[in-house]
Amino acid sequence: MSSSQRNIDKSELDRKVNDVVHLMLIWEQRKIPIKRADINKHVLKEYRHAFNEVMKITDKKLQKVFGLKLLEIGESGKRAYILVNMLEHSETQQMMNWNDNPKRGLLFTVLSLIFMCGNSMTDGTFWNALKGLGIEKDKPHPEFGDVKKLITQEFVRQWYLEIVKLPNCDPPQYEYKWGLRAYHETSKMKILEFVTSLYDKSSVMVWKSQYQDALEEQRKTI
Repeated sequence: MSSSQRNIDKSELDRKVNDVVHLMLIWEQRKIPIKRADINKHVLKEYRHAFNEVMKITDKKLQKVFGLKLLEIGESGKRAYILVNMLEHSETQQMMNWNDNPKRGLLFTVLSLIFMCGNSMTDGTFWNALKGLGIEKDKPHPEFGDVKKLITQEFVRQWYLEIVKLPNCDPPQYEYKWGLRAYHETSKMKILEFVTSLYDKSSVMVWKSQYQDALEEQRKTI
């Protein structure tokens, strides 16, 4: 029997779990999803046959020690793991606080704009909306630096945003949508509550179409 086929003993299993936890926490700092191939390459190596067993224990340890839930997201062939804060509203509250974390505040604003505009925005409409907030893609920002790079590269690489090239457009046109991570770290209803508070409205129901959309999302997750 080859080394890749033998059973993993308890001490080696514990060591691999700890190593995967460490790797996940490091990658989480950059908010970049981690693929199965990365975990096998950097940690499991000859023990990749024990992947499912290791990840099951890793998930339990992350929840118990750090309050983080391990989630696998993405389509077939493009799936990857992320960590989601299990403490209710904590991630959303962090994203709202511009002073403590300006980038997260910008991300939350971007997600709000996209949702309130019907879940997608063309690039022209998107950047015009941000310009109204004093954020321009071709001008360095005192807090965010290169805003265009932050939004179109970093947020996309982290799976918070998805930017799709529209067909048959000359010059090229793009569409901005929520990425898969956004759906797991916040919700449309939380976004709507934030926007309602921001505009000092009496109820989330004043935004009729967005409210129905948020309700539909809630029903799907129950």
